[in-house]
Amino acid sequence: MGRPSGAGGVAEAYDAVVVGSGAGGLTAAVCLARQGRRVAVFERHYTAGGYTHAYRRRGWEWDVGIHYVGQLGKGEPVRVLSDYLTGGALEWAPLGDPYDEYRIAGEDHPVAVGLDAQQAALIARFPAERDGVRELFALIRRCRAVLPALALGRLSGPVARRLARILRTVAVPPEALRPAREVVEEKVRDERLRQVLLTQSALLLADSTRRLPFFLLAVLFEHFRTGAWYPVGGSAAIARAMLGPIREAGGEVFVRAPVARIVRDGEGVRGGARATGVVLADGTRVRAPVVVGAAGAHHTYRTLLPGPPAAGAERLDGMRRGFPFVVLFLGLDGTPGELGLPRHNMMVTEGDCDAFFDGPAGRVSGCFLSFSCAKDPTWEARHPGRSTGEILAYVRPDLFAPFHGSRPRHRDPAYLRLKDELSAELLAVLHRRLPGTRGRVAYHELGTPLSAEHFTGWPGGSLYGLAKDVAAFGDGRGPGLADWIRPRTGVPGLYLAGQDCLAGGFLGAVTGGLLAAHEALDGRGRARLWAGLLGHGVRPPASR
Repeated sequence: MGRPSGAGGVAEAYDAVVVGSGAGGLTAAVCLARQGRRVAVFERHYTAGGYTHAYRRRGWEWDVGIHYVGQLGKGEPVRVLSDYLTGGALEWAPLGDPYDEYRIAGEDHPVAVGLDAQQAALIARFPAERDGVRELFALIRRCRAVLPALALGRLSGPVARRLARILRTVAVPPEALRPAREVVEEKVRDERLRQVLLTQSALLLADSTRRLPFFLLAVLFEHFRTGAWYPVGGSAAIARAMLGPIREAGGEVFVRAPVARIVRDGEGVRGGARATGVVLADGTRVRAPVVVGAAGAHHTYRTLLPGPPAAGAERLDGMRRGFPFVVLFLGLDGTPGELGLPRHNMMVTEGDCDAFFDGPAGRVSGCFLSFSCAKDPTWEARHPGRSTGEILAYVRPDLFAPFHGSRPRHRDPAYLRLKDELSAELLAVLHRRLPGTRGRVAYHELGTPLSAEHFTGWPGGSLYGLAKDVAAFGDGRGPGLADWIRPRTGVPGLYLAGQDCLAGGFLGAVTGGLLAAHEALDGRGRARLWAGLLGHGVRPPASR
């Protein structure tokens, strides 16, 4: 998906250049294209989409990062943005009820759709904690505007900053920026209930809930408040649907097109050196007055910018990176129904979701199991008699450190043995949880942090880039370590998009792309952008 740069067609100049074709980069590109900008997106991988892409091996097909998305009900923000970006061409299938299931120390905890239903289920299961559960869900509802308030605070301009201060004062309760586990422990006493409330945050956000701010736990509850959805046709359908608007405005998404550096002209002039384009790895120079870095803050500041570091870039040294991960891609003989594969996702832990992230408890975290074949209504027509799935687990940063810098197909035998050991551990989890899969795994392949770093360029192979912890966001009294990472950088003409701009996951990535486009546009372009989004919220596409 996308056009190989070697096939020609790369122009000398564009209105904007985007480095990286993940959800954040493509969102920024489409938002600019819809305001008439001619945009070139350059992707180092062989296909567009970043963690939304799918890949195939020996006839099997897997998604690498998208397992479900929330807020896709009528009029909800992700639905509005999806319809705006794709003109309604991207369809989503609901996962149903429940949309998640936790297996915690041998006990199953299905997650129902709706905060009221979840609250009632928890009270029924833990009646002695009735008051604490009610207080906690009331607090979760009070945190609904925290992420928008923080997003507004990342924008430049006196009006945006003034509005952000007002919104933060009225919509950010003091508990929002405290560690999630602290807040939950104050409300409920039963450790089993605490684990039910915290496991999703730890396994979806890749960190200890002793470090994650409470508002991110609340964001997950709110994000899936009306359920969860999966893209019809698989996650690759996301990028595919976003290519059209870029091309209609005269732009293109180029793959196998790594960017070597961002060009800065005018060193020493008033306002500092300005980003004026990029140079590709093959030496091709492309001019553009707007450059959007959508490949992570580390890659943008440390690799792509030559010369003296941009203002604030040295702060990266004091920031944690998110945990790296492994993912076991499974190919199974049989249909999802025959194998008993669920549409909902499954999370499996031994009891304490934070134990791995907090200390030396094992080589891998709890596991996240997902089966896209059961979620996509087009799957069985596209892949009759076959099923695929993924098991994701986080690993310690030092586990694969001895093999850093080695090349694919030239790995140390110890690396291959480690992969085999981890694969066996994850397969054991699969067979215990879903006995119908025994003897039906026809193919499996383990992706490692080295693979992730090779394809994404993120140091260490982190799933979410920089850590999204309390230190990053601040405590409400002092600034956070990540406050300087804004869509508008200290380099004129250079903007950041993606997960490092605000939050992780699909929601964080597309929000970062939207904010980058807002900052890169002039006043008239911004007005058209937000008017277009509002229009899709009021009048959804007729195709639905």
